[in-house]
Amino acid sequence: MTLLSLVTLGLSATFNAQASSLQDQLAAVAAAENAGKAQQQALDDARQARFDREAREERARRARIAAASAERQRQRDAAAAAEKSRVLAENQADKKRDQSYEDELRQLELEQRKLALKREATRVAREDDYIDQELKSRAARTDVIQSEADATRNLSLGGRDLMQSEGKAREKKAGSWFN
Repeated sequence: MTLLSLVTLGLSATFNAQASSLQDQLAAVAAAENAGKAQQQALDDARQARFDREAREERARRARIAAASAERQRQRDAAAAAEKSRVLAENQADKKRDQSYEDELRQLELEQRKLALKREATRVAREDDYIDQELKSRAARTDVIQSEADATRNLSLGGRDLMQSEGKAREKKAGSWFN
């Protein structure tokens, strides 16, 4: 406003010298006032333009910050999704390995059961052979026991016969004249 006052005073002085009538002086004051208002409006417009520019720059800065934040969040989300995918793939691989191992164990167990059944079926089919074998084994043991008993009896009879012979020989010797 001080600039406006100075301009008004300067213009008044200039108009005073030129204008002699009151009407001219009033017109000069009105012109000076209009010039001041125009200047004030120009200052206000410049201030508003600067405010609008700063507001646009602030919105642009905030938009860049938001975009950068959104990009970082998208990268974090992508990294988390990749990690989740990796962990899931790892778990599935472990599960597949475990299932393969369990399948092999089941297959081995089934084969063992089949062999046990086959062994039992073979044993049942050859049960008569096993019974005959067992009877022959018992008969052989009985024969061995009988042979040992016969051998013991023969030794006993041989020892008895020997003693009887020896006894008769002594009797004979004792009964003869020339001892």
